[in-house]
Amino acid sequence: MKKTLLLLGLVLSTSAYSQTTLFQDNFESGSGNWTLNTGGSGQNQWQVNNEYLGYSGFIDDTPDQPGTFTGGTQSTYMHITNNSICSGLAVCNANFDTGSSSNRSASITTPIATTGYTNVNLQFYYLCAGAAGTSFGIVEYSTDGGTTWTAASGQYSDVTVWTEVNITNAAFNNQASLKFRFRWQNGAAGNDPAFSVDEVKITGEAGSFVNVTTGSLGTNNYCTNASGALTVPFTATGTVNSGNQYVAQLSGSTGSFASPTDIGTLTSTSTGSLIINATVPSGLVAGTGYLVRVIATDPNATGTTSSTTITVNAAPSASIISLPSTPTICEGESITLQGNGGSSYSWSPAASVDNPNLQTVSATPMVPTVYTVTVTGSNGCVATASITVNVDDCASIGDETTANFEVYPNPAKDVLNIQNNGLSGISNIQVIDLAGRMVKSFEGMQQIISIQDLPQGSFVLKIQHQAGTSSIPFVKN
Repeated sequence: MKKTLLLLGLVLSTSAYSQTTLFQDNFESGSGNWTLNTGGSGQNQWQVNNEYLGYSGFIDDTPDQPGTFTGGTQSTYMHITNNSICSGLAVCNANFDTGSSSNRSASITTPIATTGYTNVNLQFYYLCAGAAGTSFGIVEYSTDGGTTWTAASGQYSDVTVWTEVNITNAAFNNQASLKFRFRWQNGAAGNDPAFSVDEVKITGEAGSFVNVTTGSLGTNNYCTNASGALTVPFTATGTVNSGNQYVAQLSGSTGSFASPTDIGTLTSTSTGSLIINATVPSGLVAGTGYLVRVIATDPNATGTTSSTTITVNAAPSASIISLPSTPTICEGESITLQGNGGSSYSWSPAASVDNPNLQTVSATPMVPTVYTVTVTGSNGCVATASITVNVDDCASIGDETTANFEVYPNPAKDVLNIQNNGLSGISNIQVIDLAGRMVKSFEGMQQIISIQDLPQGSFVLKIQHQAGTSSIPFVKN
């Protein structure tokens, strides 16, 4: 029978890069290295035995192990069993009761020191049918002797053949007090076999190591539509190898590093107090819970998270409306522009605007001009919107002699009065919109014309006479 090995710091090979076995247990000596069923509740609990036989028509047999396992195909293993069935029917294989919601753990009793080791790997074989998301196994680790626990991987279920698992995590490296535990959690559904574990082995590679502590961030407010500089201070202790990179990583909006974003790097073999000049990218989801951490690549090490969070604010939705709604005016006329979407506004070019710091401004361009408003939201984020104001030389339609007639009132609402100052041979009067289309026409001279049915906006009154054509702009209110 193979003895349980608990090897702390024992190098089994002379190679500088060989794997060292730090802990090994095949359970043939029982549960001595494990603390079973701490905390939690429910009658589905951990046991160590070599029971595989179920109960015909009621509980399935536990699948045999590979012949390579220490102790053969039905060797001693650690598994969940239904205590009621075990004590009542003496059926103590890997089965569980779906009617008893349970949450039980089996943890390594004595912490493992991985100080001076990198590429620390947890290896084990397992079975677990259960039900995905309802009844499953979990592997967790602790670097503070078991005070706090973190998931080392995802859930284990839907597996009915003994399967090997290897978990490597930089957080396992160079730890003075590393522990692992197997946790079973079940709800009201699932199948046998319950979570079962055997052939547990922890190895590490003696070599360089580094500990990284991420510092406090000075700047912590950014906008979704703009990237921004961020200085990330950190402290590294230990030894790093040639080609090592320190990488600053940004979490998701809720602080999760499940899919971190790299925001800056520093290629260096230095340790001590260092900084990474990082960039928080644009296009992030708005949120208040972003965190930053620094990792090392050679050797692998994951630093602590920043003590301060980063807030990413939503950018304002900037827009411009104009009066008239079609932004085309006659030369010399003014147009009203209104910015929207923020709490303060700034217009450019300011030289053509009566007050560049107002939400609503009046502009009198002489040539086609692009006006841009910079909108600032209450959270300090900015966005811009632009509009092109076209300028027509409305008086250039034909040969202009506008001094020979007048129109009033201007602007007008219902009627337009025409005063002839010397034009002779008038044959036609037309009203032209700013797109050059004739919208009204009158034969001969008219002293009063109705414009009641015209939309609001700018127009041109065009008079054809003996000497040619004369035009004058007017505005319909």
